[in-house]
Amino acid sequence: MVWERFLKAPAMLHSIDRNGRLTQVSDLWLETLGYEREEVVGRPSTDFLTEESRRYAREVVLPEFFATGACTAEYEMVCKDGSVVPVRLRATAELDAEGVVLSSYAAIENLTEQRVLERRMVESQKLESLGLMAGGIAHDFNNLLVTILGNAQLALELNREQPVALASLTDIMMAARRAADLCRQLLAYSGRGRLQDEDIELSPLVQEVAQVLQVSVGSDALVKLDLAPDLHVRGDPTQLQQIVMNLVINAGEALDGHRGLINLVTSLVELDEATIANGSNAAIKPGLYACIEVADTGKGIEPAVMARIFDPFFTTKPAGHGLGLAAVHGIVRSHHGTITVQSSKGRGTSFKVYLPVRKGAISPRAKGSADRGTILVIDDDESVLKTLTRLLHHTGYQVLSAQDGEEGLLLAKARGQEIGAYLVDVSMPGLNGIEVAQRLHEMDASSTVVLMSGFNHEDAVRRAASRGIAGFLQKPFLLEQFEQILRAHRQGGGAGARAPLPERSNDNSPARKTSS
Repeated sequence: MVWERFLKAPAMLHSIDRNGRLTQVSDLWLETLGYEREEVVGRPSTDFLTEESRRYAREVVLPEFFATGACTAEYEMVCKDGSVVPVRLRATAELDAEGVVLSSYAAIENLTEQRVLERRMVESQKLESLGLMAGGIAHDFNNLLVTILGNAQLALELNREQPVALASLTDIMMAARRAADLCRQLLAYSGRGRLQDEDIELSPLVQEVAQVLQVSVGSDALVKLDLAPDLHVRGDPTQLQQIVMNLVINAGEALDGHRGLINLVTSLVELDEATIANGSNAAIKPGLYACIEVADTGKGIEPAVMARIFDPFFTTKPAGHGLGLAAVHGIVRSHHGTITVQSSKGRGTSFKVYLPVRKGAISPRAKGSADRGTILVIDDDESVLKTLTRLLHHTGYQVLSAQDGEEGLLLAKARGQEIGAYLVDVSMPGLNGIEVAQRLHEMDASSTVVLMSGFNHEDAVRRAASRGIAGFLQKPFLLEQFEQILRAHRQGGGAGARAPLPERSNDNSPARKTSS
């Protein structure tokens, strides 16, 4: 009975014999490290430590343990897959009458979350210290630039008839202006560059920047906008434009000349403590935030680079300069927001900027509309697309939209980890809906895909159902029918659930098409 409680304990526990070999381990010990019991029992406990931790155990911990019968130590344990888990071990010995160790028992605390929080705190403190220094330097240097620019301009006026002096003074003026631009970036990074504080409707600002940048990101980049209405924040519009510009330009460069998608999305979200903990600013509070997301289908960010993306003057570009994402980080911090980043090698990157919504600007309907999940609607009929987007958004879903299969697949590649379901028209030029559904399942076998059409594609849809289609909707349909399919699919166990299909008709003529 005692051993059963030991094995089922909600903690990492192990027992060791006098020769240092494991005699028992708890279920959570096995679950955390990924081993089966028969792979563990009878092996030396040090087999599951990194080389550095084994050396520390031999030289420091075990001498103390055999001398006192107890110890506390921090180790790194090695999982079956080769990954490492930081732990804190507290052990006590069972001694015989002469004080010789017969066996020992240890409770092990998984420190992974603690280490992540410590690392984020150190990073935040480092960035804050750098920001204070950058702000001070920029302030003093700006004062120097006033003198440089003022005297250069005066000298320029006095020497317009002397070509050599004129050329030199013009170069001085240009260099001083570039230095002033750099100071503005330093002030933005330090969080002290916010010059205006006004009410801003976010989506028109994002749309304006996107239109300007469409040419600069290259003809191979498809810039897709999904902008929610009535998102109001307070801040400096010029600086918020700089955020969008920097992120979109980075997204265009991540495509590296290949065909790809840059998706700009604005939405209202309920920010929780878990998301805040994963962001760049742990000081903000949970609540409603306006989100600007810039996602691309580019090459992704390497883990080693990810750790440094907000460092001042760090760049992977051959001709990179300036502060880039560091300035973005400072601007967001000065607006009391946060940034999260998700990236997967070969599948793209998503930056999400969260800014507190202006108080009093959120309607009761909007407050309840932030947490029903994300739907991607794919339909080549623009009016159908707009209608379904408005309807789903009003009901509380976050909505992405695409006007053909290729665009939809690009969106799925960039945003698939957050899309809860796909609503796909069957009859589309290029890739039809069934082909899109098949591609979606190749990308993720658990994808929830609902097909829709103005025709009764009975045979095609029945064939598709055997490949995991969640259901079929005959246009026109009510939103309740779509939600009923989603509920049935989820209750039925996901991709293997039986798909609701169109009723068999007595004639072979298609149903009258009410929309494409």
